[in-house]
Amino acid sequence: MEPLSPSRRRGFSLIEVLVATAILATGLIAASRAALVATNDQGALRDRTLARWVAHNTLAEIRLQPQQAQVGNASTRRVQQAGIEFTAQAKVTATPSPLFSRVEVVVVRTGGDGHVLAQAVGFSSRS
Repeated sequence: MEPLSPSRRRGFSLIEVLVATAILATGLIAASRAALVATNDQGALRDRTLARWVAHNTLAEIRLQPQQAQVGNASTRRVQQAGIEFTAQAKVTATPSPLFSRVEVVVVRTGGDGHVLAQAVGFSSRS
C-alpha cells in the first residue's frame, strides 16, 4: 500500500480535532461563567431595589404620623416585599430646629449576612 499524496488527504488529524475541542470548551466555560455572574448581579440588584422601596415606605409611614417622631426613638420591624422579607430599622435623632426630627431608616435582608441594602434619611415635622 502506498502512502497518500498530500493532494489526496482528506479530513482532520487527531491533533487538530483535540485543539479545536479545547478551544471550544474554553469558550463555553467563559460563556457559562459570564451568565452566572450576570444572574448573581441581577439578584443583588433586585434585593437592593426592593430594600430601597422598603426604606422609603417606612420613612413615608413615619412622616404620615400625626405627631412628630420623638427624638431617641428607635424601631425595628419586619417587612415583606415581593415575597422577600426585610428588616427595617428606624432611628430618630435631633436637629438644630425643634420643629424637625431627623429619621434614618436602614434596611437589611432578614436572615441575611447583615449587609445594609438600603438607607433613607428624611425629616419628621410637627403637623
